[in-house]
Amino acid sequence: MNEIYKKYIKHMNSELALISIMFLFFFELISDFLESIYALNLIAVELNENILAVLFLLTPIILLMPIFKKGFPDKILLLLGEIIVITRILQPFFMQPSYKMIITGIGVGCFMIFLPVYLKRLNPSEHEKYGLMLGGGLAFGLAASILFRTLGSSIDISTYSWFQWIGWILGAIAAIILVNLLNPKQIELKNTDPSSNTSSLSNNSENKRNVVHVNKWKIFGLSLGMISILVIIYFAFSSPTVISRWTEGNHIAITIILVLMITAFIFVALYKPNIITKLKLREILLWNVIFVLTLVLTILPHQIIFAFVSSHPYYAPETTIISHVLLYLMLFLTPIILIDFTLLSRELIKCKPSLRTIGGAFFLSSGFFLLMMFSQVFTIVWDYIPLIGFLFRDMFWFVFLIIGVFIALPVLLLREHTLIFKKPSIRLKTKIRIRGIIGLICVGTIVGVLILEFPIMQGEPTTSIRVLSYNIQQGIDDNANKNFDGQFEEISQLDADIIGLQESDTCRISSGNSDVVRFINNKLKLYSYFGPKTVTGTFGLALLSKYPIESAKTFYMTSIGEQTATLEAQITIKGRTYNIFVTHLGNYVSTSVDRSQIIQQEEILQRIKGLTNVILMGDFNFRPGSEQYKITTDVLYDCWSVATISSVDTVPKSWESRLPEERIDHMFVSSSLKSKVNYCIFLGGTASDHPAVLSVIQV
Repeated sequence: MNEIYKKYIKHMNSELALISIMFLFFFELISDFLESIYALNLIAVELNENILAVLFLLTPIILLMPIFKKGFPDKILLLLGEIIVITRILQPFFMQPSYKMIITGIGVGCFMIFLPVYLKRLNPSEHEKYGLMLGGGLAFGLAASILFRTLGSSIDISTYSWFQWIGWILGAIAAIILVNLLNPKQIELKNTDPSSNTSSLSNNSENKRNVVHVNKWKIFGLSLGMISILVIIYFAFSSPTVISRWTEGNHIAITIILVLMITAFIFVALYKPNIITKLKLREILLWNVIFVLTLVLTILPHQIIFAFVSSHPYYAPETTIISHVLLYLMLFLTPIILIDFTLLSRELIKCKPSLRTIGGAFFLSSGFFLLMMFSQVFTIVWDYIPLIGFLFRDMFWFVFLIIGVFIALPVLLLREHTLIFKKPSIRLKTKIRIRGIIGLICVGTIVGVLILEFPIMQGEPTTSIRVLSYNIQQGIDDNANKNFDGQFEEISQLDADIIGLQESDTCRISSGNSDVVRFINNKLKLYSYFGPKTVTGTFGLALLSKYPIESAKTFYMTSIGEQTATLEAQITIKGRTYNIFVTHLGNYVSTSVDRSQIIQQEEILQRIKGLTNVILMGDFNFRPGSEQYKITTDVLYDCWSVATISSVDTVPKSWESRLPEERIDHMFVSSSLKSKVNYCIFLGGTASDHPAVLSVIQV
């Protein structure tokens, strides 16, 4: 009996490892999946047939097919699990977004079937242990995602370069465990609880007593709650830089608090679940409500409702101490989503729904997942969505409110006995391993974020400063391939002192929650400022500098259609303060709205009026000879025109025959710097769809 008990415990620990890896792989696959779809639509600047790939999310509908009426074969479940592993391993090898979309889509689709079938197979008499295991597995997967993204400067390092060996090892572990768990002998062991000290017959009787016959709507509610938790983790918490770009919050503090809260939950779930037992159901519900409120209130102060803005240029309100308090309170409350997942999955297992019932519930819940994905992306590209796009403008906060509501509401389906947990049986060796793993994740994350985030003060220039303006097209190249490395190489080789980036708003689900500005800056070790905040749904702008950035802020211009903004700051070099402006004007092609672009430029010039040592750079979307260009050169000087040497180097193919006559990326300076522009060069290769503009200005 003792030998059986040891095998049983080993089996449960293996299953915890499997679930942890599967959740991690899901977050990795879904991130690249949507990113690929978005990139393919971004290049075309319209919705195209690639959008249909999102239907991979709805694969649980397969479970409603008559062929599975008598059950879901273990061999097919094993195949689905192995396909998830294979697609995750293949994921980094496919650079072209069309291929990556298919590979990751298959993996996501298999996971959406694997999860409900796996839940259906679990023994209802073991609902308590499996609830803790699923909650702990989700926490481990989330913690691993945060670690890998921290070490990769927002890109999951296990999918990057030679670090892919991490994914291969995890994939091999998951593949082996899958085969072992679906071995007939292991299944028999799995359905036997040696701690009960009862016969097989009494176990069957206990199973019957533990099965709660409920209606399909309860199963749907529990499933919807679990899917909503996966959605909110994917949207925000699996990559802490997302939250820091919402709020201008301290990325180091956000990351450390998150990983510590997750670590605390893992220890509670695996070692002290009686702490959860001490909670009352109404306290769990109250915790949920406060968490959702603080989440929404973390976003709302940074969300500008442009319909109510009456005058321009409009400066974004400064972040208050109350906003920071709400942010950090929300982070400390984060473990509630893991507690919810534990309780909801436990209740679902106990209900022992039929395959058809859980399949239908997960199909409908997947539809909610899909709806929330569209809603999130539409808050960014609302101006390109016919008929309904305007409904999503400035509604970023509302998407999270809806998700939060569907996390909290299913708690009402629980009962007080759902909160009762016994201390799980874990061998000493296993305890040491688990503590070692979570300790490694925690320490690795904290040390990693501390080392990567701090800038290094540069020496003063001797004779000149190099100023770079670069539209990086949300981190992708001219062929829609993700190209953080290529863009970093271009920027690094140019060795600019001041760098203005446009279309750098990658830190959202449409770009895989990876932050191109953080990726580049963690390597360059410069000072940086990012604006506007990503909750506003506008073009992302960033300023990087070898020297401290002072008084940085963002203002918004009058916009018909997509909202535009300008970043302004001061940088002092050798005793001289430079007024730096980085902008991206609207891409208007209709004559009826051309006037809006002129107004935008007038508002920028209004802000510049009276300032000296001005450097204005960006993607202006107007050409030399246009009215916008003329009003600009009445006040400032085009570096291309006044530089001692102006030239065109290697540029994207689409610009080879258009430069310099049709250039839309410009750099302008005030009269005090007019005679000091030594060089102005267009270059940058195919790392982006725009050329970079580099000017060398004499100090």
